[in-house]
Amino acid sequence: MKFLAIGDSNLKNPQSTMKYLFACLLALTLGAFLSSGVWGGNSDTRESRFAVYSHGFRIGEATAVCSLAGNGDSAIYTFSNTTKVTANFLVHSYLLDNHEDAVVGKGGTLRYSRTVKENGNAVTVEGALENNAFRLKVTEQNTSRVLSIPRERYDYTAVECPEIHMKREGEMMTVRLLDFEALEVVTRHYTWVRSEALHVGGKTYTFRVVDFEDKNKKCRRWIRVDDVGVMIARQEGSGKKGAYSVKLVEYKSPLI
Repeated sequence: MKFLAIGDSNLKNPQSTMKYLFACLLALTLGAFLSSGVWGGNSDTRESRFAVYSHGFRIGEATAVCSLAGNGDSAIYTFSNTTKVTANFLVHSYLLDNHEDAVVGKGGTLRYSRTVKENGNAVTVEGALENNAFRLKVTEQNTSRVLSIPRERYDYTAVECPEIHMKREGEMMTVRLLDFEALEVVTRHYTWVRSEALHVGGKTYTFRVVDFEDKNKKCRRWIRVDDVGVMIARQEGSGKKGAYSVKLVEYKSPLI
């Protein structure tokens, strides 16, 4: 499998490039398993491990664990993700230690939290759906602020992988997405480009190849729906600040 690499000749700002990678990587790890469109499946716990590449080198990894309890309208997903990136350049370095948790019910995301240390700068985000609004408390450098986003202002959150609602190849969809990394509602456009067979854990599965784009990021994702939720095998992102690739290297679930 070929990975996109950032050429040194056009890498003008490595620090900005890594911030872009972090923003796009969250789009992968946040939505790795959870989907408000997949309900009535089996109770299960699964774990996936991803490798992160940039400059043609492996610079980090992400591990995600998702549990599904119950089925139908009472089904609840709990999600935990840890991402670690260490990148050293000629004149810059980039360190990231990120941990996230989320809870999703039939009507969408109920709770979300993130603790991230990026080059020594620590930020925490804690939020929950309360009184028909998602309230987020953001703390950075001993200063806190609270954001309140009315539920009617967004269709999905980044955790919910709205692209799985598309029905056929070639279909396009536009949604109002609550982006937990950007801490704002963005308009995101999706296109189901094609279907493609990939090998995972010694087996072959058919994935949707989906492009998505908003004002902050542009990515391509390989995704499939199974009896429990959503499985992502690969993601590539590109933009003015560079490119990156993430690959699923290990997937543990009793269902495959």
